[in-house]
Amino acid sequence: MNTRPMRSPAATGPQRGAAVILALLTVALVAGIAAAAVGDLGVAMDQVVGRHDQAQARQLARGAVDWARNVLAEDASRNNVDHLGEAWAVKVPPTPVEEGEVSGELQDLSGRINLNKLVQIDGPTLQERDQFLRLLKLLGVADSEALDLTNALIDWLDRNDSPTLPGGAESSWYSTQQPPRNPANGPLASVGELTQVRGFSPALVARLTPFVAALPGSDSLINVNTAPPEVLAAAIADLPLDTARIMAVERSRAWFTSVASVDAWLENRNLPTNTTSLDVKSRHFLATGRARFGVSMVRMEVLLYRPTGQKWSTIVWQKLL
Repeated sequence: MNTRPMRSPAATGPQRGAAVILALLTVALVAGIAAAAVGDLGVAMDQVVGRHDQAQARQLARGAVDWARNVLAEDASRNNVDHLGEAWAVKVPPTPVEEGEVSGELQDLSGRINLNKLVQIDGPTLQERDQFLRLLKLLGVADSEALDLTNALIDWLDRNDSPTLPGGAESSWYSTQQPPRNPANGPLASVGELTQVRGFSPALVARLTPFVAALPGSDSLINVNTAPPEVLAAAIADLPLDTARIMAVERSRAWFTSVASVDAWLENRNLPTNTTSLDVKSRHFLATGRARFGVSMVRMEVLLYRPTGQKWSTIVWQKLL
């Protein structure tokens, strides 16, 4: 098995990637505009301009999301490794269309810690619990507070009503708050839901947001090629943050082709190979399409899931904002 990192392509790589995504975006936008035109046939002649523009903007945003799915499908057909030098990681800047503009981007959520993995059916998972603890400490949270926060999150996720000590909270605590509420006793629907959990202030959630995700299922692994240094240091036990930063710099020149190549990198630096939660492929992406048409502006967010071995991603949820 080849465990050496793969060298990045020549300078033409990013240019080729940009050409690919712009071509796919053009196709998606043509389809979106055509769909909007067909929809207009059934619109009453006295429809207000704002409503008309809103409908057109929505179609353009959907076109940007279709672009994202096409980019991921193209990537899956060509590559077995996901990294930040690929076409999907290139943001599409605002692109003029008739009477408006559209832009889009993809974010790899597999490069983050999945908060929902802290608890599985049979209870807390120690590996993910420890990773979240390390992340909190890396972000400057004191050891005792980090433990309290982690236990509070575990109680929010788990199905029982017995507080995890120290710092945990179940219905007996939440029912006394203003406004009263109950713990979810299930997966987080979004990272923003953390503000409902005991101890998680909006400021802390904002600090956590670039490094965590709320993903469904239990098959999510952390992509070592896209994770920021803070996530690498949290995911790999005994990996200092400074070394994680070096890893991030070196992978930009030669990304990892397998978990074995990550192990080799760590062994060369006399570090333990704690890599069971890592991968070099990504399954979850957040696609964002932004569109302006006339007087209306629309943003659409879609969580995409691309199972290993499959080309086309499925839509987990979508939000029109």
